[in-house]
Amino acid sequence: MALQFAELGSAASADPGVFGGKAAGLAFLAEAGVPFPGGFCTQATTRLPDDWDEADRHRFLRLTEDLLRAGPAAIRSSGIGEDSAARSFAGLFETVLGISSREGALEAAARCIRSGSAARVIQYSGQNEAQPVGLIVQRMVDPRCAGVAFSADPAGRDRAVVIEAVAGRGDALVSGASEPERWRAYLSGAGTWDSRCTASKSVLRQNEAVALAVTARNLASRYGRPLDLEWAIDGAGNIWWLQARPITAVVAPEEWDTARSTPEADDGPVTFWSNWNVRETMPQPLFPLAWTLWRDLIIPMVTDLLFGIPRYSPLGRALNGLDLVNGRITFNMNAMLAFPLLGPLTPRLLSFMDARTAVVLEKLVEEGIILPRRLPGSRVLLTLRMLGAGLTAALRLIKVLDPRGSLEKLKGGAAAVAARPAVETLKDEELIAEMDLWSSPACRELRDGMQMQAIALLVFGLSRWAFRHHPEAVGRLAMGTPANPTTRISIGIDGLIDAAGSLEEAFFITTDWPSLKSRLRASPEGHAWLLQLDSFLSEFGHRSPMEFDVGASRWWEDPSMIVDLVRAGLASHGRVPVAERIERLAAERDRILDAAIAASPLWRRFLMRRLKRLLALNMPLREAPKHYGVVVFDRIRRAARELGRRFHDRGILETEGDVFFLEWPEVVGLASGQEPAPNLRGAIEERRRRLELYRRKKAPDMLRSDGVPVEEESEEQAEEGVLRGIAVAAGRAEGRVRILREPDARQMSEGDVLVVEYADPGWTPLFPRAAALVMEIGGLMCHAALVAREMGVPSVFGVRGATTILRDGDLVEVDGSAGTVRLRNKEPLPIG
Repeated sequence: MALQFAELGSAASADPGVFGGKAAGLAFLAEAGVPFPGGFCTQATTRLPDDWDEADRHRFLRLTEDLLRAGPAAIRSSGIGEDSAARSFAGLFETVLGISSREGALEAAARCIRSGSAARVIQYSGQNEAQPVGLIVQRMVDPRCAGVAFSADPAGRDRAVVIEAVAGRGDALVSGASEPERWRAYLSGAGTWDSRCTASKSVLRQNEAVALAVTARNLASRYGRPLDLEWAIDGAGNIWWLQARPITAVVAPEEWDTARSTPEADDGPVTFWSNWNVRETMPQPLFPLAWTLWRDLIIPMVTDLLFGIPRYSPLGRALNGLDLVNGRITFNMNAMLAFPLLGPLTPRLLSFMDARTAVVLEKLVEEGIILPRRLPGSRVLLTLRMLGAGLTAALRLIKVLDPRGSLEKLKGGAAAVAARPAVETLKDEELIAEMDLWSSPACRELRDGMQMQAIALLVFGLSRWAFRHHPEAVGRLAMGTPANPTTRISIGIDGLIDAAGSLEEAFFITTDWPSLKSRLRASPEGHAWLLQLDSFLSEFGHRSPMEFDVGASRWWEDPSMIVDLVRAGLASHGRVPVAERIERLAAERDRILDAAIAASPLWRRFLMRRLKRLLALNMPLREAPKHYGVVVFDRIRRAARELGRRFHDRGILETEGDVFFLEWPEVVGLASGQEPAPNLRGAIEERRRRLELYRRKKAPDMLRSDGVPVEEESEEQAEEGVLRGIAVAAGRAEGRVRILREPDARQMSEGDVLVVEYADPGWTPLFPRAAALVMEIGGLMCHAALVAREMGVPSVFGVRGATTILRDGDLVEVDGSAGTVRLRNKEPLPIG
């Protein structure tokens, strides 16, 4: 039976049932109009050339000789079913390169057809018989480099076009004999391409990688599914496409759920989100009620307070810069850039809080990828309004410039909130008003006090500048500050440890809090300790991890974390009380700062002395407004719980805790007597399911809406075994690594080097027990940095990958002045 022949790329060659899948793929490339090496193909068969009709052999040799006049040729297999959507047969059939003679062509043809009867092919096909193989004979490209391009990442890492390249011919790559350089190319929402290579020296040029990616994406769009493509680039820079086949197994890239505060806002083609700062204060997904309170009440109140923008105006909505990504609160950086006057300064201001985000944001703005959000109305009028609001805020600030007086006002404001009538005595509409407490006159002192954080930041920044020629002094500017209420938590825990000295046996016999509480009540000493705990909780019980989420329980509800810290303190030998440590550090700070002042020119000494005094007075105001402000969140939580109890009693909710799975408008409606939605309980269960999913599935710290992963500059390591970050708290310490994912005192020992991804204020009672602190995120003025400096805990923040590179038991030296973490042993050692 005569064989069919067809020109490569012709309509006739497009039938995979006749000429095989590889020939059909080349026909698709021809139809798409991309360059490919010309030639011919033969019908798929199991007969070797020796068994062909003489006319078929003659035609095969004549067509081959025509190709050989232009140079060497390649003969490739094109099996039936190869390169199909169901099966690829990748690497199973034969290809022979460098054919230069008639005899070589016949031998190569026989080799290719014979490969269809190979055991591996028969097993893969599942048909228990030899597979028919067609032949593709085409002129060879003399490549400078060659490789493959996947229009979609088969592993589903992200939305990249994945390119692998080697110098010379690509057969070394597809056979696995050569390690390729790898490129990932991304199409941004702005319509530009971003290509990234893993190799420092590449055979593929940047513009070539982009050209390959563009064509690969276009071909896949034309084909209707992701493609695996082979290509080569000749010495003249011409791109040749050698093969096209569907990717048979593609994992969809990870998608992140985003909830925008202002869905109608115009952020331009790309939105950039970052969870700087909030990944410490609100690191976990928020309950729906907490998120909608922030969205609808708290952020509009802050925007009105600081910028004079009416709470519920279109402009106020447009400037709402908080969104949700997989349930976690994040900053919409496009919105932050939109603020007149402040927007252009955002990267610089961020450098004090989160250097990583600052660097990335500045780069994306320079490249034109990220644009400021478009705001409604006149920008000139908005600027004038903000100047007026700024002047008003400055006048309010003058009233609170007395640091000691401001602290007293904050304390008094918090006490007034705590003394409000019991929520059980309030009507439904009064409870709703309590949940909007931040906007009420009762919180005026607390709202005004929040602005003192800006003064604290300014004083710290000026002090760093004034003492910049004295690095040792800069590292100790905030060390040993005595009045920070967050630090006083640790001092209070020390008092509980000392008072529990005679009760040590009870603490270690009974580990769960309810049982321990019952045991302590049975003795006079235990009863006295419980009274001291009550006193501690009356001052600090409104605090907890995730304290800005009204759905999170407080220490007054469950003091287990505090009890665990007491138990750990009882087991610790040689513990230095925090108050004693603060006193020693304050004396050391004064000595070093005084020496720096004495060594400075006379004209600078007055300023340095003044700043030294202002530091001691103002640094507590970086944390104090938040400490006392959390009292309001605790009050809101109490009001919400009481409404939840009432909704449960009325048969609306299955449990009173379900109130935290409602959204704020739903709570308002139910409290005003509206009928619940028909499937409210089903909606609550779905929200509960999604919250659990989000807790397990954390989005990246920085995210772009176009799916292009945020690229951070790689940090050169000066030497092996040294991790680098930001020096945030001076000093040097050595110890064993203890990696914690949650603030569990039971999991660490005195003198451990605490290594964490983040640490919200609820973690800070652990700091006195740590020899040093290493954190993956954070900057000089984040909450954890302030507390670490005040307690003299050597700390390095912004150490990327610390929780995965380091392992429990590693011996490390942390230098909080140089910003280094030096690994002293290669293998984890046993923890005693």
